[in-house]
Amino acid sequence: MSILEAEDVVKTYERAGATAVEALRGVSLSVAAGEFVAITGSSGSGKSTLLTVLSGLDLPNSGRIQIAGTEVTSAREEDLASLRNQMIGFIFQDFHLVPSLNAWENVAFPAELAGRAEARDQARALLVRVGLGDRLESFPHQLSGGEKQRVALCRAVINRPALLFADEPTGNLDSRNGQEVVQLLLELKAESGSTLVLVTHSEGLAGLADRVLVMSDGRIL
Repeated sequence: MSILEAEDVVKTYERAGATAVEALRGVSLSVAAGEFVAITGSSGSGKSTLLTVLSGLDLPNSGRIQIAGTEVTSAREEDLASLRNQMIGFIFQDFHLVPSLNAWENVAFPAELAGRAEARDQARALLVRVGLGDRLESFPHQLSGGEKQRVALCRAVINRPALLFADEPTGNLDSRNGQEVVQLLLELKAESGSTLVLVTHSEGLAGLADRVLVMSDGRIL
């Protein structure tokens, strides 16, 4: 059964005094529940744009996207925000941690937003699980790149989302930290039963996926 469907999705960016950029040109895809799909392609092929549109972080100009039967493209903003918080986890290349919150608070934040009383306990358990039990009260500027990405992983999975999106999660890490983060990501995915859609330039990481989609010029080849 598919958890994510996109049909004929188009995304265009207007540029002042220049021709509009067609980032996505009629993209269609279906992702099964529990599947790990990797999206690859050259820079500028539309990979990251597709991920942000599929996850509801941005809306397409036309086309249809459904997540677990919910029509994302026509949803009200408040419904979309609730869907993102309850069903979606997103891992960014540049971490996107809140600088004024420590590691523990960053991880707990989505669960607290969802009104879960056990948010702090779950955040602590996750950080201990990924080897950051001694960094609970460290702020992002006090953490290494690998530590930041592990915090971001914990934050993304704390609500046990049905869908995990990851945009170049190892792009800012050295090879050793990158391998550790990949291993943790796949373990956390398995433990939460999530579906994973991941953008990567890494052939090794893409090779771990159930299926690889290759993009070029805003289309899936």
